[in-house]
Amino acid sequence: MIIMIKYRYYIDNQKEQDWLNKLSREGWELKKFFLGFYKFEKCEPGEYEYQIDLMPENVEQQDYYDFMEEAGVEVVCRWYYWVYLRRKTSSNNEFKLYSDKESLKSHYESIIKFLKPFMYLELIASLLQLPPIFSFIFLFILFFIVFKSVRRFENRIKRIEEDVK
Repeated sequence: MIIMIKYRYYIDNQKEQDWLNKLSREGWELKKFFLGFYKFEKCEPGEYEYQIDLMPENVEQQDYYDFMEEAGVEVVCRWYYWVYLRRKTSSNNEFKLYSDKESLKSHYESIIKFLKPFMYLELIASLLQLPPIFSFIFLFILFFIVFKSVRRFENRIKRIEEDVK
């Protein structure tokens, strides 16, 4: 068994799942994730398609897992509220959790709702750390990274709303 461990830091789940799908096409399947460390094992190239979902607030974890299993989707791992999902690649249709614009918009709104408290916490922490300039700069950069991600999801929502009109 060939194992590969990679470290990456993503806030944007779309970019992260694009990367996971790229590695799958190269013959690597995700086995585990923790704090930016991804563990992969060798597999058939393109064997799996990946999606990353934010665990819905109003759904019990086991109900969510059962629903995914019934849909032919495997829960690879979970970290905090993020759920790493995959299914065997099929030529029939693309693996999309949110296939209509309204559900995709709702998903993006959930991500924004999840990220905004972290964004504001980073801003407040950076402002409270004014004397030690390096910690201020570091915390402000973290705020800016989360802010940029929130804006990206807000822009995706705007594009969905414009497409609906």
